[in-house]
This record gives sequence, structure tokens and C-alpha cells, in this order.
Amino acid sequence: MRIADRFQFRPVLPALAPEIHRLYLDSPTYFNLIGMEVPSLADVERELEVLEHDPRRRVSLLEQDGEVVGYLDYKLTYPEEGAATISLLLIRESLQGQGLGARALGELEARLRGQVERLFAVVYGDNPVARHFWSRQGFAHLRDSGPSLSWYVKSLA
Repeated sequence: MRIADRFQFRPVLPALAPEIHRLYLDSPTYFNLIGMEVPSLADVERELEVLEHDPRRRVSLLEQDGEVVGYLDYKLTYPEEGAATISLLLIRESLQGQGLGARALGELEARLRGQVERLFAVVYGDNPVARHFWSRQGFAHLRDSGPSLSWYVKSLA
């Protein structure tokens, strides 16, 4: 696949549930690492209904050249004013290791710079790959919230 210069961040609407579900099905290792089964299409539909009621939440399909390559879910003014928290940055498993996650994060940081001072990222489950990814991107480990959630932070100021 040719690497495009920029991603298209396509806002997620409930009608896109099948595309998100397909991305999840194509990324089983992530769900295994966090200790859960791949969500069903009905689970994805319910999640999209919930996010419609949270005005701080931003969810996008990451596309390049018209192909869905990933998914990004973050929340503004969380856990505090002047911050945002990434709860999921998922690149299709077959495309991982090509720098797409780092590029998507860089584009998100550019969009958020000037709006937020700190960017948080959460890592669910026993996921050393994600912990290593966030550290390589300049995030510092902040704290663990129990055995299944780790927080990372990076200054955008």
C-alpha cells in the first residue's frame, strides 16, 4: 500500500458500525492483549449510540487513499480542563509496524496544539506493545490505576 502524506480523519457515525466492526475483526491481537473478545457488531452499534451523547468525545476512522487503516477515540477536557485523553488508537493489524500510529498521533497532536496543554493516553490490560509505543512517542508513564489500566501523559504546551 502506498503511504499517503496525511490521513483523513472521518468522523464516526452510527452507520459506520460495520466498518469499525470489520477493523476490530482484522485486529484480534489487540483484543487478546487486553483480555477481551472482539466486540460484536451489536456491541459496536451500542458504543456508537453512547458516544453520540458525550459532546466531549471524538471518534474517527483513519483513512488513507479511501481505505480504513485505523480508529481513533479520544475525549476533550478529560480528565481535566486543558487536557485530552486518547482511549484508543488502533491501526489495522496487517498494517502495524509501518509508522502509521505515530503519524496519526502526530496529526492529532497538531490538531490539538493550542487547544489542550496535556495529552493523556490510557493502556488497557497487559499490553507491553502499547506501553512501548506511547513511551517512544514522548509520553511519560503517569500512574497505574489497578492491574488493567495505565496512564501516560505528554505536554503539548
